[in-house]
Amino acid sequence: MKSKALAALLLIPFVFSGQLDAGDGGGNGAGYYTEELIYNLRPAPTGERFFGGIGVTGLEARIYPGVVLKAEGMVPGSPAEGKFVKGEILTGINGTALKGLNPFVVLGNALTKAEATDGRMVFDVTSADGKTHRQETVTIPVLGGYSKTWPLDCQKSKRIVEEAAAFYADPAKFNEGGIPGALACLFLLSTGDDQYLPRVKAYFAAFPKDVQQIGDHTWNNGYNGIACGEYYLRTGDASVLPILQHYCDDAKARQKFGCGWTHWGQGISPGYVAGGLMNPAGAQVLTTLLLGKECGVNVDEETLLGALRFFYRFAGRGTVPYGDHRSEGGLGSNGKDGMVVAAMQIATGARGDVTCYEQARQCLAMSMIDSYPVLVMGHGDEGRGDGIWRGIITSSLMQEKPDVYREAMDRLTWWHDLSREPGGSIGIATLTWGDGKVGSSGPGMGLSYTAPLKTLRITGGPRSKHSKDYTLPENPWGTAADRAFLSIDHNPNYFDYGPSEPTHVPFHALGNGYARPAKDLEGLPRETLLKNVHHRNYLIRTQAAKGLREVGGFDELEKLLRDADPRVRRAALDGLVDYNYWFGIGRNPVATQQLTPAMLESITAMLSDPEEAWWVVDAALMALKFAPAQDIQARLPLILPWTTHSDWWLRESAFMALSGLEKDDSLYLGILPTLLTMATSEYHTQPRWKMTNHLEGVLSRKKPASPAGRLIMEGLHKSIAASEIKSGDRAPEGAYNVFKAVKACLEADPGNAVAFARLVAERIADLGTDQLIDILAAPQARPERGAMQGLFTSFDKLAPDQRAELIDILATVYRQEFVRRMNAGERGNQPLLTTTIELTRLKNPAAGWKPVGTRPRAEQVWRFTSFDPLTEKDRLHPREGKRFRDIELPAELNGWQEPGHEDSAWHQGAAPIGIGTCEQRGVSFANRSAWGQGEFIVMRTTFEVKSLDFDAYRLSILARQGFRVFLNGHEISDYGWWMHAPCYRPVALGADAIRHLKTGTNILAAYGNVEYDQKTQEPRGQMDLCIEGLRMADLR
Repeated sequence: MKSKALAALLLIPFVFSGQLDAGDGGGNGAGYYTEELIYNLRPAPTGERFFGGIGVTGLEARIYPGVVLKAEGMVPGSPAEGKFVKGEILTGINGTALKGLNPFVVLGNALTKAEATDGRMVFDVTSADGKTHRQETVTIPVLGGYSKTWPLDCQKSKRIVEEAAAFYADPAKFNEGGIPGALACLFLLSTGDDQYLPRVKAYFAAFPKDVQQIGDHTWNNGYNGIACGEYYLRTGDASVLPILQHYCDDAKARQKFGCGWTHWGQGISPGYVAGGLMNPAGAQVLTTLLLGKECGVNVDEETLLGALRFFYRFAGRGTVPYGDHRSEGGLGSNGKDGMVVAAMQIATGARGDVTCYEQARQCLAMSMIDSYPVLVMGHGDEGRGDGIWRGIITSSLMQEKPDVYREAMDRLTWWHDLSREPGGSIGIATLTWGDGKVGSSGPGMGLSYTAPLKTLRITGGPRSKHSKDYTLPENPWGTAADRAFLSIDHNPNYFDYGPSEPTHVPFHALGNGYARPAKDLEGLPRETLLKNVHHRNYLIRTQAAKGLREVGGFDELEKLLRDADPRVRRAALDGLVDYNYWFGIGRNPVATQQLTPAMLESITAMLSDPEEAWWVVDAALMALKFAPAQDIQARLPLILPWTTHSDWWLRESAFMALSGLEKDDSLYLGILPTLLTMATSEYHTQPRWKMTNHLEGVLSRKKPASPAGRLIMEGLHKSIAASEIKSGDRAPEGAYNVFKAVKACLEADPGNAVAFARLVAERIADLGTDQLIDILAAPQARPERGAMQGLFTSFDKLAPDQRAELIDILATVYRQEFVRRMNAGERGNQPLLTTTIELTRLKNPAAGWKPVGTRPRAEQVWRFTSFDPLTEKDRLHPREGKRFRDIELPAELNGWQEPGHEDSAWHQGAAPIGIGTCEQRGVSFANRSAWGQGEFIVMRTTFEVKSLDFDAYRLSILARQGFRVFLNGHEISDYGWWMHAPCYRPVALGADAIRHLKTGTNILAAYGNVEYDQKTQEPRGQMDLCIEGLRMADLR
């Protein structure tokens, strides 16, 4: 439950603001750093961040504004124990001052050197008050230096592996499950040492005997599936095959959109990311399915091939994204490229021609290696995925590109040594997620030392005697020309402009999808842009071509469109359309008057060539949008075949090409039926969103009453009734499209809400409860989201007779369906219950929740007092966002929640009790009493109850962070996270809680805390609460 709760907090909106390649603060640290910018993880001079452990010293540190490194703690029993005081400032190491340098790299390099020489780490230390200075020596074990071929034929690496294996093999030291447990198994197997096989066997032996009890957690199943398959292929131990079979069966049962998987469970929210998929979890499921084929378990072919095509097509076309959308706009992928390397490696073991999988493996491995400037950076887990998979796959190019491999390893010796921990375990240096739990995900990074041994199938090991034969498609996606995008070499013309450069040079110079170039592109030599248009890396080619457009280099782009290399042709097209990766066409594409006849001729040639790469056609269609309308019209025969292509990338681009006819009203009216058919029949969330956005834009520009507007509204109406909704667990995929069509109609034409309500009513049983709740948008259904637009909010835009008709539909058809769903077992769904109540109130305004007690809520008097933690162990720095915790209370507050506690000395007043302003999206609640100066608060009130005649009870609570609530001395509710949106949250109270409610006098008490503004560190918090009751008869 804890892992699901954490991941739920990481959910991101449909429009994702990427953090993959975020820089190190304003100007990339200009004015502070005296060295070249290489790694974006370099601390921002204006910020504060977690540093973590300084390798095997055991000293833990944190970085404060000004890149001030301070001691935070010491690992017990480590070389640093007892040598530092928390808050002391670390200013240098072994004679090198930290100022102006990346402290991660400096300290990592110092560790490497010390282990190779005398083991001495001499820290320059300044007292916390800045008044005294000293040197402190920490002596670490001497392991010798890395060999020139490390980790192969390297005594230091050998000892690191032995110590790490001893740690991860000892259940007394490391006994994790899920991702960390699977990674530990893979690491132990990767050593090639049979002494660790019993530990791996014991890991899987502890799984439930009834494999159905293993569960449906995609992250855990994917990683455990890989470890399970690898163990079987190593040992032939058939006792684990039922586990592997479960993972493959679960993959079939829970695959969404025929290509990927969500975080866990059967549910899907298509508006989350894009299509609701979570590729960093799903990629391991694909690898598990491929291993399942090789292990001989039953694998559903359609499930496997759908995922294989989906992931394969990202190779060479940008980094693997989070969901069902185009590739990301960053240099790094937070490890997802590496995850798919593992899948492609297993695919190369199929019988027949597997050249395409071999090429995809190499291409994605090169992408991971090239992404070192964004080492350990990513969304959600802050780069954990990058740390894990960089270790696993860096050696993938040992044979094909030995010099690249050697350079990649030697570049990151500092990171490897900074990641190691006292006691033999391995962490992931620079990782902030999880604050560096000892050894947690480090086995993945530890595979950097063992992957070159090629003892695992995912790291290039050969098929074993237990491997079974199977086949895969020889070309799952694209034409023969698309193979060019899998090349791991620069185009030869690259070298016309100079020798190869480290990737960080063009990366910082050209920017990416989430950050502007380090300097103005006008200051770059044109040769720099032309050179990098021929780079092996897709992002760098694209950014260079976009740079050419930005500086007016249309003549160069025109020439590049005719290049023999499909990679260069695509780059030129990306430059023309200002390709924005996830979102396709960017904000500053070529203007119609800038699209020359020669450009149009090249685009036409691409679309006319049946052997042209699909990835080139994709961009050619986008570019054609900007041609004059007559020229688009003349090329309809070249566009229309792509409107029904098997891949939505091409369908979306064909739609964009046709949408360019909007420049001519008559031509646009002629093509609009085709556009509407495409938009309303498109099943995948991302392209449907793009297509609907275009149609909504036309409605805004031309108005619903225009000829085009009438056609669009008619098409949207039809889509509500006719859009595909699959049966069973996949129903939410298509139901989301219906929901979005309803929303678009209501926004464009709220006066027609009655018609829309009737259309939805015809499909009401097919729509998910959450979608119906959002279509209705009843008051307070989702208070955390603020104001929502829907059928309820359209009342004030309707004539009286229409309003009455809408009320009748909602109060009968919709209410009946909502009551049915409640009776079918969804009664615990608070938004469903709230919406049902609001539907009832349309004709029975008295229905609904009522405060329990005789005194009006506004007149309720509270007694309260605030206080701070007494002990150091209970104190938490204001920077920490998640603050709710149990602390040692002042002696006078012991038993504060009990009915007999003396509270007459406390403050007295009305709620909300608060401090600071808590506001989001324009919503806030005024404080009626002052919280006080303490971080924590306890508050209590009395209320009188005459009778207990309600059928259901709930807590209605306003709280910025977590809370504990007590009724007559008994805890009835608690919450441990936070809620930034000011709202009164409904919390259902079950029989165990309500049994403490009684007639007569009751005492309601609560415990909570403030949070601190991350910039000003001023406190913010407020609390108010009451118990409410509901009579179910009111809903009948």
